[in-house]
Amino acid sequence: MPGCSKLTFSCEKRSVPKKNLIKKLEASCKMLTKSEDELDYTVDSLTGDLCSKANRKAIKKAGPPKNKTWMSHLHVPQRELERLLLARMESRNHFLKNPRFFPPNTPYGGKSLLFPPKKPLLVGDLEQSCADTPVFLAKPSVGFFTDYEIGPVYEMVISLQNTTATSRYLRVLPPSTPYFALGLGMFPGKGGMVAPGMTCQFIVQFFPDCLGDFDDFILVETQSAHTLLIPLQARRAPPVLTLSPVLDCGYCLIGGMKITRFVCKNVGFSVGKFCVMPKKSWPPPSFRAVATIGFVEQPPFGILPSVFELAPGQAICMEVLFLPTNLEKAEQTFIIVCDNCQIKELVTVGIGQLVALDLIYISGEESHPEPGELTDLTAQHFIRFEPENLQSTAKKQLIIRNVTHVELAFHWQIMKPNLQPLMPGESYSLESLKYHPDRETAFSILPDRGLLSPHADHEFILSFSPHESRDFHSVLQMVLEEVPEPMNLDLENWKDSSCSMDDVIVLEIEVKGSVEPFQVLLEPYALIIPGENYIGINVKKNFKMWNNSKSPIRYLWGKISDCHIIEVEPCMGTIEPSEVEDFELSFTGGVPGPTSQDLLCEIQNSPLPVVLHVEAAFKGPALVISVSALQFGLLRLGQKAMDSIQIQNVSQLLATWCMKESLVCLQERGEDVSPFDIEPSSGQIHPLGECRVTITLEAKQCQRLQTVLELEVVNGAWSYLPVYAEVQEPHVYLQSSHMEVTNLYLGVPTKTTITLINGTLLPTQFHWGKLLGRQASVCTAKISPRRGTLGPSEERQLNLELTAHTQEELIDLAFPCTVSGMKEPLVLGISGKPQGLQVAIAISMEDSGSR
Repeated sequence: MPGCSKLTFSCEKRSVPKKNLIKKLEASCKMLTKSEDELDYTVDSLTGDLCSKANRKAIKKAGPPKNKTWMSHLHVPQRELERLLLARMESRNHFLKNPRFFPPNTPYGGKSLLFPPKKPLLVGDLEQSCADTPVFLAKPSVGFFTDYEIGPVYEMVISLQNTTATSRYLRVLPPSTPYFALGLGMFPGKGGMVAPGMTCQFIVQFFPDCLGDFDDFILVETQSAHTLLIPLQARRAPPVLTLSPVLDCGYCLIGGMKITRFVCKNVGFSVGKFCVMPKKSWPPPSFRAVATIGFVEQPPFGILPSVFELAPGQAICMEVLFLPTNLEKAEQTFIIVCDNCQIKELVTVGIGQLVALDLIYISGEESHPEPGELTDLTAQHFIRFEPENLQSTAKKQLIIRNVTHVELAFHWQIMKPNLQPLMPGESYSLESLKYHPDRETAFSILPDRGLLSPHADHEFILSFSPHESRDFHSVLQMVLEEVPEPMNLDLENWKDSSCSMDDVIVLEIEVKGSVEPFQVLLEPYALIIPGENYIGINVKKNFKMWNNSKSPIRYLWGKISDCHIIEVEPCMGTIEPSEVEDFELSFTGGVPGPTSQDLLCEIQNSPLPVVLHVEAAFKGPALVISVSALQFGLLRLGQKAMDSIQIQNVSQLLATWCMKESLVCLQERGEDVSPFDIEPSSGQIHPLGECRVTITLEAKQCQRLQTVLELEVVNGAWSYLPVYAEVQEPHVYLQSSHMEVTNLYLGVPTKTTITLINGTLLPTQFHWGKLLGRQASVCTAKISPRRGTLGPSEERQLNLELTAHTQEELIDLAFPCTVSGMKEPLVLGISGKPQGLQVAIAISMEDSGSR
């Protein structure tokens, strides 16, 4: 380049002119030509300045050269001259080193842009403390990947910022694992150098081969003593299953099959694919070999499905099949594998059971047959009923215990007895047994079918209801439905076995009963209640019923409830022979005035009912409201106002009431539906009691409301409650809907005030939204307070702060304000002309002259 060979001013002062250098060189050459052997020693006496800087080091004696051919081309003086010129040129290049070769904040190094230089405690610690100052800053400091799948390639950009005041080089070493890769760097300039404060960018690629966790790092080597390490991490939120580690199938009959369902829900934050396999198959040679469609089996258990996929929040019903073959406790371990390389053990547990029932209780004790009386050949229990009247019913309670821990389905069947006289010591043959249903039996049992809960006692009611005058004899058989046949199979053949199901008779009860007539008498035959009683007051009177028959009778008293309520306690029951039963008549009046009623009592197998004549007189209730009128005051349109009143029953009657708005007032306003919500709107109040009623008014339209609520009392006087309310709609407006901002500068916040006015007496809430408009992206606006409540007729001053990031004229800006109760929001238009930076420079002549 032109001018590069010219000497600087300071260099000319330090250098020796060329003419003087040649003269001194010739004089020295004459002294050196005395002897040819002395030519190998050269002393640079002309470069005094250079020798002083080199601490006057002696020139090393040169040995005999290996290649002497070049000596024939240059003479000794010429060679010395050339050496002197080379030394002179090298001395000109001994400048200070670049600060980039020293750590930041050191005496010869540059300054850090982030960390100020620290004053060391000791003088020797200066370089050591400054050497720890970082040269480059990584953004982000950790490369983190989430929500990744197998197949796609994920990328992220890592920026390295030069935090010193000197341009520096760097070298980035790629990751060591095959799951991360580093792209070429993007530098702000040419040559791979990063200027102070500038950044270079590197693209990190991540291509996972599974959904597990990955870790790696990137090393950044700079001209600093320390290497910058950037960790690379890949973390995917694992799916979390709510499935219990122990799947208890409970109990099952040997030879049967039980299906137990378990809800498996993914409460994690990522999708997961799962595979269930036996523990002995883990680890599998390949998942295709163990992933089966259907259920995975490990006798005596099977799990369905074996392969499934669950998204976050999604659930699946897993079915566990249990097929026991013995009474021992069965337990197997399965492995559930997730596609993120995580596994979990599932233990299936179950116990085999055999059928076992026991009749543990019979009300009235178990009967025994008379000597010589024929009984059923196979029945285990015998029950005899006492003689009953025709069409009457006698009951006995039976308690049967299910000894097993398995739920059993059952049904009862009533059969004719197998009667066969046998000699002492003689046994019957199975061929002689015949089973015929008893179609004309008088016995029944409830429930006649159902389920026996595991290891629990069950109550049954055995009834005897004769329908004709004769003796009845039957056998009740409890039949268990679909009981599997016990079998003992090898675990290898359990899947090929067929489950044999059959109904089994496990319990037989023999029952007998007989019939006889009965007679009934009332004492007295008529009841007259004296005085006048309140409506709703229960008046009671006692009487008796005699049973003059030889057997118990069953009775059923009727009930009158059309206008008055007449009942008898007990209403039904049994009276033993030659016994009397005390009864209590309950008479509740429904309407005022005298009344006369006939109460009927049905006696089974009696052609005519027993009639009880009753006479009484009644009077009605009264209610009082605690307030004379209801004032709701000022309401906002759409607001719900609530108030409460007390209703007192001043009588000794149970009062039934109902409150609603007058239909006349609704018709005058032209409305079909009342705006009042009354809770409760009806009910009953005990004698001398009170009831709190909450009345809610929903303001659906602006109006001055004056109406009446009616309190209706059944069999009593009505009451009326006036109601008043004033309904208004919120109205808030801006004093000026457009604001022109003056003195607006580029990037400088400008403040001004706006006025928000409440035009009603309703407290109203407001909330300013975000800045809208075509130029909203180049401006920043803030209103304080952003939200609040305006009092009745209040005018509030709000502060508007606007910052423009462009010098274009602002004409398309709008600030919306949402007001509660108003359908449309308020809009504040904003305009203004931002100005740029204006600088004026003034030079003083006096200051320049003095310099």
